[in-house]
Amino acid sequence: RVNAVAPGTVDWPTDPRFAAGSAEGGDVRAGVLQRIPLGRIGTPEDVAGAVIYLVGARHVTGHCLVVDGGRTAQIGS
Repeated sequence: RVNAVAPGTVDWPTDPRFAAGSAEGGDVRAGVLQRIPLGRIGTPEDVAGAVIYLVGARHVTGHCLVVDGGRTAQIGS
């Protein structure tokens, strides 16, 4: 089986774009949040949940699971 996970914006602890106390980080975060329908930036746990699902879904193959809070659903609208 071959599957993939395509994460959107994820708040990784080591990502300098979202560094706590950074003025630039706050501006970047606010701009990103405006474009995510679920209203929050993804977490590593969100991505892990998608991976766990695909590992356990024995009859799923050839699929790319997008984990982006609905952001790509807005493309073209």
